[in-house]
Amino acid sequence: MADRDGKKKTTGPVLTVAGQCHLSGISTSFLAALQNKLTIDNPKYHAAKKYGRWVGKNFQQKLFLYTLDDAGIIFPRGFAAQAVALCKTYMGRGPKIQDKRRRLPEINFSFQGVLRPYQKEAVADILRKHFGVLVAGTGSGKTIMALEVIAQRRQPTLILVHSRELLYQWEERVRQFLRIQAGLIGDSKYDIQPLSIAIVNTARKKLEELIPSFGHLIVDECHRVPASLFTEVVKTFDAYYMLGLSATAYRREDGLTPLIYLYMGERSHQVDPKKLAESGAVLKPEFIQRTTGFNYVFRGNYQTLMNSLTKNEARNQQIADDINREAGETAGTILVVSDRVAHCQKLAELLACKGLQASVLTGKQSALERSAIVGSLHRGEIKVLISTLQLVGEGFDAAGLTTLFLTTPIKFTGRLRQVIGRILRPAAGKQPKVIDYVDEQVGVLKNSARIRRQAYEQE
Repeated sequence: MADRDGKKKTTGPVLTVAGQCHLSGISTSFLAALQNKLTIDNPKYHAAKKYGRWVGKNFQQKLFLYTLDDAGIIFPRGFAAQAVALCKTYMGRGPKIQDKRRRLPEINFSFQGVLRPYQKEAVADILRKHFGVLVAGTGSGKTIMALEVIAQRRQPTLILVHSRELLYQWEERVRQFLRIQAGLIGDSKYDIQPLSIAIVNTARKKLEELIPSFGHLIVDECHRVPASLFTEVVKTFDAYYMLGLSATAYRREDGLTPLIYLYMGERSHQVDPKKLAESGAVLKPEFIQRTTGFNYVFRGNYQTLMNSLTKNEARNQQIADDINREAGETAGTILVVSDRVAHCQKLAELLACKGLQASVLTGKQSALERSAIVGSLHRGEIKVLISTLQLVGEGFDAAGLTTLFLTTPIKFTGRLRQVIGRILRPAAGKQPKVIDYVDEQVGVLKNSARIRRQAYEQE
């Protein structure tokens, strides 16, 4: 019900903040503005239309990131700051805030590390806001910075991860820098402690038990938040503090980058890659682009192009020869990445014919098989690791990697930097090297190589 001025009959705008935000007592014009801001084009719908795929009822043309009730509008709490600013514009004043976030008795966490100057700067910016996103490249120490934030905020904390590997990486870092044993939730474990780490699949099934236990939520690799599973979990928690961590905070594959910030809050800090290199936290790699003789008439189907490229015998033999030569010249472990499982296996077969044993890491393997391979890698028992891009793109940590072979094109520079970061961790006498293949006879691949070259020059 609205009065003649178009304002709902209430005492004024009220913003209630919990797991989500509820804004009531606002004018119809302000409500319309909020609905407009919280409605975005559905990238999947437009991609389907662009490439002539059947849309039917599979995709909505728009994504509506709000719901309405009798009193007002409900939306993700990462949009709260923008909503307050809009309220001042449309209503002439900010809303009354009803803070219903969960704040629990303080916990005395003691951080035992020493931060680099760029890390101190990042932590200071994070602490200025109750929720937000830290964007920091591979090797910057996102985990260490987050642990210092946990110690400063002194709230029981839940860290959400998406994989078994990250679960145990975080456990190790918590033990190292906070000198406590974290509770583990996932991989057949369920132990709630003042600082707990949970695989999101397991957390979703235990929300009623988890939500009352934590006043601080940290989401690792938060660019995954737009995925329905993460969204469902994140919006349910009413923790007083919330922090997202990501090397890229960008979703090229589905265009849903805005949702990261709508759910997690605005970007609190972004670590400057130049400061990262100057600090000595990561090494500067040597970049080598090698030309192939691969030729193909591209007619718009990129997947068909990739099938042809990864099956090309001459190209694969060239790569195998280069890897074999490099293995005889470098003391460290060589990382070879491809976005095709069959390609990984083919390269391993070619290397075996040369007497060079390579370990293959793909999503086709069980978690136990992958864990065994990673364990061998950490013990320095693997000379050549061939992996799909996905498995080394996030949460993959191995200091002994020295040389990277990019055997299939990477179009997204954020992912490129993420993968390169795997070989940049400092070690005595280490000089990291990236070997990239340029298929210059295929226009689209030549252009992709040019974009990568520009990214290399910025490193």
